Amino acid sequence: MTRVYVLGAGAAAAYKGSYLGETSPVANNFFQKAMRVINIHQIRDRYYEDENLSFNQIFQFIERLWGVPRSEVCNSSLDMEEVLTLLNIEMEEDQAGRERLLLAYEEYLLLMALTFDKILYGDLCPYHRKIAESLNPGDSIISFNYELLMDYALQRTNLEKNLWCIQDGYGIPCHYLRGSIDAVHLKQQSKLFEKEDYAKVKFFKLHGSLNWLYCPQCGQLYAYEHSDGGGHSVIINGIANMIQCTTQHCCNKLSRVIIPPTLMKNYQSIPFIPKLWHQARKALELAAEIIVIGYSFPTTDFRSNWMFRKAMVDNKELKKVTIVDKAEGYQLKTLLNKHKSIFRVQDVDFYPDIAAFTQTL
Repeated sequence: MTRVYVLGAGAAAAYKGSYLGETSPVANNFFQKAMRVINIHQIRDRYYEDENLSFNQIFQFIERLWGVPRSEVCNSSLDMEEVLTLLNIEMEEDQAGRERLLLAYEEYLLLMALTFDKILYGDLCPYHRKIAESLNPGDSIISFNYELLMDYALQRTNLEKNLWCIQDGYGIPCHYLRGSIDAVHLKQQSKLFEKEDYAKVKFFKLHGSLNWLYCPQCGQLYAYEHSDGGGHSVIINGIANMIQCTTQHCCNKLSRVIIPPTLMKNYQSIPFIPKLWHQARKALELAAEIIVIGYSFPTTDFRSNWMFRKAMVDNKELKKVTIVDKAEGYQLKTLLNKHKSIFRVQDVDFYPDIAAFTQTL
């Protein structure tokens, strides 16, 4: 029976293994958490090299539009999606200040990535590992998260079950960058993931990933290790933009792959992202069981809502839907009704948290 897991922010929020003792940020508390870790530059053996990052432009933008100075951001109710959506609108309207606003945009993505990276640095998540261990050939995972909790679980579990690999486990060909990321030596250090077998399960990260880089010129995707041999963080700091594509005759500078949390998501800006969405929809069309963990199908995620509803039109195999969510009362009733509408079922299995669900696997 083909199974598809759908992971939203709630799946990451359940992680309790952070070395900082934090939980994953969500839209309405991102800035509060970001300010708590912004001055943390080393966690155990991992050094982030971000002491000299000021993030001046993004904080100046917030103060201009919300009247919240940087010193008060930690106590504010700023919403990460609203901030980035308004920043995108401002970039369209204020052509004279576009360069400054583009810098604010890059600073925002960097702040977001560093915040998630620091907070989610810790032990392997037991819940994600249980999910990885439950997978069988033909199963898929669809994620709307950037973090690497599921990636790490799949890598660890693959040593035992031999089901997933970076080479094509993300749904498209992917090169694996290993070792030092020094720009001078990276070309010699990078190579294809050494594995003859192809992935028997697929992991579609529809909004990008913290460990992805791609070449805007030739379209090649790369995944790379979190840190170099000295423990220096390389996932999202500025040096990542200095890495060059290793495809023959290309050598273009690589770019991060993050579809930011904004109402105006541009999925066409990265050529292979629409291909991942297409594969995810096909997986849903063939699924006999769908498990949704911590994803509420927000009204503003129009493409996601379309994908699921479109897939259900052609799905003739679906027999079971499971919802894992911490919602309660009226919110829970509304959530379950929406899931029933999307999946065209009268009944769903429900679990109040990921711990209770994974005990059944």
